[in-house]
Amino acid sequence: MALARILLISLIGFESLNFFGFLPYATYFSWIGLLVTSVGAMAVIEIIYYAFKRDGVVLPTLPYLISGISLWLDAVGDVAGLYGKFGWYDQSAHFMGGVAAMSVAITMFAQYRERHKISLFLMLFIAFSFVGLFGSFYEIEEYLEDRYYHGGQKRLGDGPDTANDLLVNLLGGIATGVAYAYSQRKK
Repeated sequence: MALARILLISLIGFESLNFFGFLPYATYFSWIGLLVTSVGAMAVIEIIYYAFKRDGVVLPTLPYLISGISLWLDAVGDVAGLYGKFGWYDQSAHFMGGVAAMSVAITMFAQYRERHKISLFLMLFIAFSFVGLFGSFYEIEEYLEDRYYHGGQKRLGDGPDTANDLLVNLLGGIATGVAYAYSQRKK
């Protein structure tokens, strides 16, 4: 768990130092967008992990680690200008975001499944809804950043870009859910 936290804390530190001008790196989009995403993701994950730990359940570290790697890939893509150079990079980052959100959701909702004897299908449906919710939050953050921080710079992209981003997030969630269901059926 310590490695996963260090990964996210170091990312937030790097983004903060750049946002406040202590480091010279530039972004393709903005430091505020990266910072809001990283801090928000870490806060949600910490709340989930703390709530379960308080109830005596220690959740696995892997979903936390996947989330940290996904956020670092987003930041590296922004700083290195990969979003502007390669159209597929945006798709890959959104897919990984869906994988990360679904892995955290599965970890969390699998505990409820064990306690309350809900079906695998229902658990995956709820986890998949979690992916859609957080994918939507990300797109809303982009909209608010464009609207109030950049004055319409178009970080959000056009309508088809937003819909495509949400679709690719959901595909990452579906792929993770299918892999989890397959592993459960093998048990």
